[in-house]
Amino acid sequence: MTDFIGIDYGSKRIGLSWGTLDLGVAVPIQAITNYASLDQVLVQIRRIVDEKGCDAFVMGLPLHMNGQAGRRVKEVERFSVLLRQHFSLPIHFVDERLSTYAAQCLVGSKKVSIKKEKQQKRSGVVDSRAASIILQDFLDSKNKMQFGT
Repeated sequence: MTDFIGIDYGSKRIGLSWGTLDLGVAVPIQAITNYASLDQVLVQIRRIVDEKGCDAFVMGLPLHMNGQAGRRVKEVERFSVLLRQHFSLPIHFVDERLSTYAAQCLVGSKKVSIKKEKQQKRSGVVDSRAASIILQDFLDSKNKMQFGT
């Protein structure tokens, strides 16, 4: 089985998901919030890798709508260097344009109060849903190549 951890990197919250190529399904998992350092983030990711398994990471690449790389892409690239050094696992990048918007639509598809919406944002629910969309896009593209559909 090939296991992946999807990552929606942000400076305040890091959304996470997990999925396998065999099942072809990505599911959101608990986001990393309120971290003081990237070392803390790496420790938490290590725990998830040990618990769930991981053969590679799939990270969202936050391109601008015109396809150009901006400042946030540099942050993702810097974080990916740390991941590579710490885990020695491959990292795949996926265009994440509109993934957060899609996640907000999915999470907020039912009427929710402003207070609950803020709680969801702070807890990383939307970020992890975005990570699952990023990982699902990757799994779908791999399965298309594998099965030629």
